[in-house]
Amino acid sequence: MFSFIFYFAFGVLGGSTLFAQPLDQYRWKNRILLVFAPDPQDQHLMDQLSLLNASRAGLVDRDLKVIVVNPKSNTSLPTADSKHLYQVYKVEKDTFRVVLIGKDGTEKLRASQPISPIDLFRIIDAMPMRQSEQPK
Repeated sequence: MFSFIFYFAFGVLGGSTLFAQPLDQYRWKNRILLVFAPDPQDQHLMDQLSLLNASRAGLVDRDLKVIVVNPKSNTSLPTADSKHLYQVYKVEKDTFRVVLIGKDGTEKLRASQPISPIDLFRIIDAMPMRQSEQPK
C-alpha cells in the first residue's frame, strides 16, 4: 500500500503571496497542495495521501498538483527547493502542514491536520477562478 501511495504522491501528482521559485512553473496553470511532513513515514502524511488517492478524478478536474515536502528525503524536489519552501511558507521541519496555493500564487488554506477531499474541493470550488472554469 505504501509503495502505491508513494508512487501516487511523487509520480502521478508530482506532480505566501507569491509562488516560491520551485513552484513558478505551475503559476496560472495549476493549484498546488503542498504537504509538509517531518518524515516520509509520517502518519498524517500517509493519511493525507490515502484521502487524496481516493479522489484522483477531483484533483485532475481542479488542476490540483500535490507536492510532498519533507526535510529528510525528497524525490519530488531537490533539497534546496524543499528548504526554500519550508522558509517561504514558514513551516517548522518537525510539523505536518497542508498549504493550498491558488493558481494566482496566493495561499488559500493552511491546515495542521489532513484535510478531506470534500473540504478541499469545497474551498477550491468557491474560488472565483474555479467558478469561471466551470461550463455554464
